[in-house]
Amino acid sequence: MNYILYGEQYPMIKKRLGKILKERLGEVDDFNVVKFEFSNDIVDEICDEASMLPLGYDSKAVVIDKASFLEPKSNKETVEKILSVLENSSDSINIIFILRNENIDHKNPIVDYIKNNGEILEFLNLKKEEWPIYIRKYFKERNVAIDENAVQELALRVDGDLSRFVNEAEKLCLYKDHLSIADITLMVAKPLEDDAFQITNALFKGDNANALAIFRDICLQGSNSTDGLIPMLGSQFRFISEVLFLSSKGLDEKEIASELKANEWRVKISLRNSRRLSRRQIAHALDDLYYLDYQIKSGQIDRFYGLELFLINFPN
Repeated sequence: MNYILYGEQYPMIKKRLGKILKERLGEVDDFNVVKFEFSNDIVDEICDEASMLPLGYDSKAVVIDKASFLEPKSNKETVEKILSVLENSSDSINIIFILRNENIDHKNPIVDYIKNNGEILEFLNLKKEEWPIYIRKYFKERNVAIDENAVQELALRVDGDLSRFVNEAEKLCLYKDHLSIADITLMVAKPLEDDAFQITNALFKGDNANALAIFRDICLQGSNSTDGLIPMLGSQFRFISEVLFLSSKGLDEKEIASELKANEWRVKISLRNSRRLSRRQIAHALDDLYYLDYQIKSGQIDRFYGLELFLINFPN
């Protein structure tokens, strides 16, 4: 069986590849799976391997990653060589092409051949408006009912990450056969960016205790749950500083939102929450945050302890 797996969701491609290999080969090891990262220099090597019968196994797989010859304007000679191998390959050889983008040429002879003699699997990014449709369909196919407000909340929490959605959805299917918004809130963590926004809002309101409580809730999600929090907090602080600067120049909320290419509601919230602090205090807090990041990465301070101290002492 021959396959093309293509799209921008590489974690999903990788997961599906593992499933295909297990289905086609049973036990998977270094002797019955040969992997190549494509380049024009190794076309002949790939073709030789894809033509060679498995030794000591009923079947084998040849995986060609970054298969750029499936894109438009590919090398004609390369396409012809690989197509010839496909047309003459044994049923005991599974040839799998991976293209890590959606720029596939549907008129390519290899694509056309596999369309008729194999399977082509797409792993494309969904648009925001497509997510609710996809979520409803996913759970319906698994005989799991899901309330409409739960659909919306789940779409919000997976934040466009298809790999994360599948992981969370698998857990939810095992949890219940009728999902409510309460189940989504309990089982699926909010995106870290949303938490960073909530922490920033609390800090700028002077509610350090609430900021600390939000941070501790994040920590309960696991040891890696706070990865990326410092850059996100820094991004929030820089945004508020830019909003204050433009406001001081006389721009209104709509003009600031246009200048920063941001949501007008976010600008409104930032202006409201920044009244307690000057741009100098925000700059000082940014310096403290960057120094904390350095201390954590150099092993001078524990990440969780350091972030707790920062939140407690803000904006000193």
